[in-house]
Amino acid sequence: MKVLDTSIAKLDSMETSFAAAFPHSSLSAASSDFGGSATGASNDKVSKCVSLAMDALAAMSQDAQTLENFLHLHIPKMEDGNNFGVTVQLASLKQLSDVQEAVTKQVDSLAGYAAARADALEKLKLPSSSKSVTKSNSLTTTDGKKEEKVSESTEEKSTENENSGPVYEGRVAAVVALDTLYYSKAQRAIQSVMTLYIASLDFMNKNMDKLEMPKGSGGSYSGFSSMY
Repeated sequence: MKVLDTSIAKLDSMETSFAAAFPHSSLSAASSDFGGSATGASNDKVSKCVSLAMDALAAMSQDAQTLENFLHLHIPKMEDGNNFGVTVQLASLKQLSDVQEAVTKQVDSLAGYAAARADALEKLKLPSSSKSVTKSNSLTTTDGKKEEKVSESTEEKSTENENSGPVYEGRVAAVVALDTLYYSKAQRAIQSVMTLYIASLDFMNKNMDKLEMPKGSGGSYSGFSSMY
């Protein structure tokens, strides 16, 4: 079937993308790299890793769902005897269910990155400025004519916070630690789900005869199975 036929090329493409997105050999190296982005509005490197991981997880989840549909439509009608093939089908469905469960867990974990980083930046209390504009209208009468005058005033406010010292440096270190944490989460999410995904594909490849025809060529199957 198509998902199995294209799986090797898809996995090769994923691994190439991951190697480029996760270049660091250790978390300490990643942490050193992220230090320069701690006070920025975002860390583009980590954001890219999180987005890449979530896209990969979604792709594997979609494949798992397609394979689950395929198996459900190849389960024969219930009858006595010769049920080993059905046992193989159920074992494969369990593996695919594990993939889906792992994807859900990892996506929920990664989805909190933007909010967590925004909170960390707020605690950093970087210097900021704001501008407000006030407009007022007035009517005056000159020789029986009405004239409208508009006056405008602008007020600028700025907050100055210390950007040095132990407290500030500790807050910067907290932002770096957060970026490093989600970099690691994204990397581990891909690795853990991909392991389950590959194991599921391998099991299906090795047992395709039983999965397609669990009771042999004489079994009865759904008329919708041709969709897969």
